Amino acid sequence: MKKIIAFTLLCYCIFALEAQERPVIGIADTYRDGTCYVPRTYIEAVLKSGGIPVVVPLIRDDSTIVELLRSVDGIIFPGGGDFAPAYYHEKPIPQMGSVNAPRDTFEIRLIHLAADNGLPLLGICRGLQLINIAFGGSLYQDIPAQYYDKSVSHRQKNSNSEPSHSVIVEDSTVFSKIVGDKILMVNSAHHQAVKRLADGFTISGKAADGIVEAMEKIDSANWILGVQFHPELLVSKDKTLLKIFQKFVDKAGKFRELKTKSEEPDLSEELSSSEEPDSSTVP
Repeated sequence: MKKIIAFTLLCYCIFALEAQERPVIGIADTYRDGTCYVPRTYIEAVLKSGGIPVVVPLIRDDSTIVELLRSVDGIIFPGGGDFAPAYYHEKPIPQMGSVNAPRDTFEIRLIHLAADNGLPLLGICRGLQLINIAFGGSLYQDIPAQYYDKSVSHRQKNSNSEPSHSVIVEDSTVFSKIVGDKILMVNSAHHQAVKRLADGFTISGKAADGIVEAMEKIDSANWILGVQFHPELLVSKDKTLLKIFQKFVDKAGKFRELKTKSEEPDLSEELSSSEEPDSSTVP
């Protein structure tokens, strides 16, 4: 009887999500010590931007993940710890931090399944690094140990709710259209970073030392944006950074509209055509 009740409640929740009109934003489980966990700041940022946040729990079965993806309109991949360097064919160095193998496996599978289904994707901090390695890029395992320029502190000592360094926004990118500024002040809480950029992606923002702070792939198949900083911690003070979540939720809403028009719509072309960068100006 308990199983029947639980299944009925699950079906009701899925039906309720599908029946409402606001875009449903999945936030990937950060999975700590067997606990399903998502920081409240991501939830608040989605709510503030007009979306309905739901946690996408760590699931090991692909068919179940695909079924769940039918009920959401976009996925956010949050911050967290280090990735095992085996994902980009390197051995760990002593300065590398701890890894979360179950989370690594789940998120890499989830991002591929979500991208294959055309969902808009937003990666934050570790989420940007996930995007890069999932699509064939690599990372600096530790910036102080492996990167030549020491002029920017990427693991700030002051509170993460305060900005600490600038980001230079690249012209002719979707990211530049979203934020509308050439220079952003951001927070910084990472010691790993993009080394080799994944094929098909564009760098859309850099720190003054050249470290990648934003990357994107906006084309006929996908709307994927990654930022290395933590805008969810600054949106209450910085309306420019709030635009990142607002645009993402807006894209998820358009995805939802297209999804409901047909059982097998061509979702990607309409989703990205209005904002695809001019290929003649983007490297």
